[in-house]
Amino acid sequence: MNRKWTVGSLIPGREISLTRGKAAVRPAEEKFKKPKTPEQPFVELRQGNVTCSVPLSRGTTLLDAALKQGCSVQFKCRKGTCGRCAVDIISGSAYLTERNEAEQKKLGTSPRRLACQAVLNG
Repeated sequence: MNRKWTVGSLIPGREISLTRGKAAVRPAEEKFKKPKTPEQPFVELRQGNVTCSVPLSRGTTLLDAALKQGCSVQFKCRKGTCGRCAVDIISGSAYLTERNEAEQKKLGTSPRRLACQAVLNG
């Protein structure tokens, strides 16, 4: 195939293809588009002024999943006694296990959760 190089064909991110004598210009991104996949469910939490979205990882504590995601959640004991990892759940609370005894004892009727005790079950 004979290619005719023009100034427009040398612009990064553009591809020239000849179709029956006509040059069709299309963005290079169009060629490499990924197929759309359904979004993975997540839990969104807030601690102080830090907000984080954590993708579901079944059987993992919310604290471990948040740290793996790179969120700077404060914590100390990992046993549910200090309460330092208490977070507000903004969305996705349905993907967490029920409160355990440590959470009931530390937080009472507060809507907050202990990230070290809340387990992802999605």
